[in-house]
Amino acid sequence: MGRKIVDEGATNVVSTLLLLSISIVLFVPLYYMTFTVLAPSPQPPSFNAVATIEGDDLVILHIGGESIDTDARIMVKGDGVSVEGKIGDYLDSASAENGLWDTGEELKLTIGSSGRVVVTIIDTHSNKVVLRLDMEI
Repeated sequence: MGRKIVDEGATNVVSTLLLLSISIVLFVPLYYMTFTVLAPSPQPPSFNAVATIEGDDLVILHIGGESIDTDARIMVKGDGVSVEGKIGDYLDSASAENGLWDTGEELKLTIGSSGRVVVTIIDTHSNKVVLRLDMEI
């Protein structure tokens, strides 16, 4: 009789562990999908800008909208020109002091006299393109 009680106890423990492991195997993927895959990604800032050419410099003026973090990446590619860096590298020191590219502040990049230039600014927080310019100089 004592052995029968031990066998029944072991059966209950094994069945409980089996039920628990099946539950974990089924709910972990559901948890992962709910909290990672379906989670909203950060939205990039929205702003307006105007680009002009002043001699050998490309000047991009922030004319309104949200401020852009100075850690945002800027890339300029074109005929004979390739510039890449952080926005803060192309702001004057007073503008870059607060860590943001704000309305009324301008980026100044020396690109020389080139034919076609493509400018891309990527927000590092959302990892999305916030500005793309295709210019003919």
